Amino acid sequence: MADPSKAPSAEALDLVFWDPSGYRWGGGGDWNQWRYVPDGLGGEIGIRFGVSAGFGTFDWNNGGVAPHGSINDGTGAASFGKNQQAHLASASVNAIRMQANRQFTGPQNNFTVEFDFSRYKGSKVGGKDGVAGANTFVGVSDIYAGLTYAKTVVTLTGTLGDGGAASPQGWTLVNGGVAPNVAGGNQPSAQLSLTNGALQGTNTPAPGGMANSIDTVMGLVRLDAAGYKTLLLRYDIFPVGNNRSPRIDNSGLYVASAFPRKVEKPATPPPAAEKPTPPPAAEKPSTPAVPLKPTVVIKDEPGKKPGSTTSYTYTVRNPDGSIAGKGCFTYETPAGGGEPKLTAFYYHDKIAGTIDQSQVQTFYFNQDKGAERFTFVAGSPAKGLCSVTADTTLPAQLTGIGSEGSKYLGKTLDFPKLATGTSVTEESTTTPAVDLVVVIDSSVSMKDEADALNQAVGAAIEAAKTKCPSDLRVTYLGIEGTFKNTRFDTTVKSYLVGTAKADEAALKGRKKGSVAGGGAQEDGSRAIEDVVAHYDWRPDARRAIFYLGDEAFEGGGKVDKDDIEANTRAIEAAKKGNVKVHTYLGTSGAKGKDRKALEDEFARAATETGGKAFTDKDALNGFQELLEKVICGSKTSTTTTTEFCCCQEYVEKAGD
Repeated sequence: MADPSKAPSAEALDLVFWDPSGYRWGGGGDWNQWRYVPDGLGGEIGIRFGVSAGFGTFDWNNGGVAPHGSINDGTGAASFGKNQQAHLASASVNAIRMQANRQFTGPQNNFTVEFDFSRYKGSKVGGKDGVAGANTFVGVSDIYAGLTYAKTVVTLTGTLGDGGAASPQGWTLVNGGVAPNVAGGNQPSAQLSLTNGALQGTNTPAPGGMANSIDTVMGLVRLDAAGYKTLLLRYDIFPVGNNRSPRIDNSGLYVASAFPRKVEKPATPPPAAEKPTPPPAAEKPSTPAVPLKPTVVIKDEPGKKPGSTTSYTYTVRNPDGSIAGKGCFTYETPAGGGEPKLTAFYYHDKIAGTIDQSQVQTFYFNQDKGAERFTFVAGSPAKGLCSVTADTTLPAQLTGIGSEGSKYLGKTLDFPKLATGTSVTEESTTTPAVDLVVVIDSSVSMKDEADALNQAVGAAIEAAKTKCPSDLRVTYLGIEGTFKNTRFDTTVKSYLVGTAKADEAALKGRKKGSVAGGGAQEDGSRAIEDVVAHYDWRPDARRAIFYLGDEAFEGGGKVDKDDIEANTRAIEAAKKGNVKVHTYLGTSGAKGKDRKALEDEFARAATETGGKAFTDKDALNGFQELLEKVICGSKTSTTTTTEFCCCQEYVEKAGD
């Protein structure tokens, strides 16, 4: 193992950190589930949180903060480039941060973090795809040193690309220096040690730190060329003495990839009396550092007209509610489809001046209810300020990195609002034509349900019609039979031949009496095929069939190979004819796996054609809700979009 007390050679490296801007903990369901983060090279790095055997699930709600993406991470950026890291450079220092429980949940807190490099583009930095190599760094921060309250030990294990066990022997530890003391108290500046594959804070302060340093700033571990497919970091947090408060705040996880930066030596001039020697042939330049491509994610509003542009404005407020800064952005919905495109961005305050789109490193905008999020990370031209970061989902909604950064403490960010005067929308209501054919299995087993179904279906249809304007045409048909005193007073065959003028020889439905028992009256699939092909559908009408039955689709009984094949043919016919099939499976004598097979086939007929499946356990008011969506008048919008004039003028307006 490399001696951590010795600084590595001053190899100049440009580091590209991963981009966790879209990472958020999704709740308890995220335990042991892989989430993938862009690696900054065109690939992805998997990450998942878990606990070691014998420990209960770690509870983020017990005073902690669940994992979340941190772009231009404050603690990491503040320590980056110090001490042994002076030869490193990066446009953005990014982390996934979390905060452990403030009180121990047992003898110790324990959680694990696992990295998956199977999608990593290692070839971009001189290695191999699918493994992390010698130009890959994994970093941690805020590891408790164990002087007063608690001690954190991070054990590193993993697997190589060939499945073998990872070894830390060739890894190099790179410590960061002390972070600025911006909030008083102890500075996080303890040194890290790497011994026998375990990272932990020591009682030795980092350069510039205080003797009573309590935890670490960012420390990077540089891997070797062995090629690592996975890495597992086991965090064990132990109390010191009787103290129950670990005070592990905002632990950070970093992954970065290094591009060697070639440093040219100045040429030595030849002696005056000598003829200059010709210059050597030009060497092929080393791979240049790849600048971070701006990350832009915009969740467009549903129904947005292709080719339209939309502007939003937002406000940054001081702790007292007064306006501290203003911003505006515009995006375009491509006429030919695809992701929305950010076309303008401006933010202005007295500290940063004006930030425009050319300085945006990350932009994320989602308006979905329950998942609203607005984030931007931008470099700033202001003197003494490295960048401005805003995120409505974080407690510190606005932060600044650099000497002026403390002036952003306590500021909040209003969620963006549609810029006034951006667009004028005219809405109109169209009344769709809908053809609905209700087909029922007319066998004896359906007799008891026929009347109840007749009433329920009829009531659902009438209720839906009263809710909204519609041009609905409903036809009730029985398969080779009818039920008295119900709407099912016409057979499929008689309607198709008599009313729809179909050729009887072209019908696939079998005649009553030609199949044992009531089989012909239970030919659901054949009836669906015949209605799809021969019903007198109106040219512009939406087409739907509602099939009611209680046995298998081909002659009734239990589901067998013939029933499945017949159902498949009916599904294909419906899809080809642009007909949605809704199904209702009534009560029957089928039990256990036989009943399950019936439910599966009825559901398949509906699902694969875009319809909905019901059973005798469902209330048919669900069918009413379905019908309302099918037959109700649909609104259409005509939007005239005018360019917001203009974002830059808005944010720099005098007096704001």
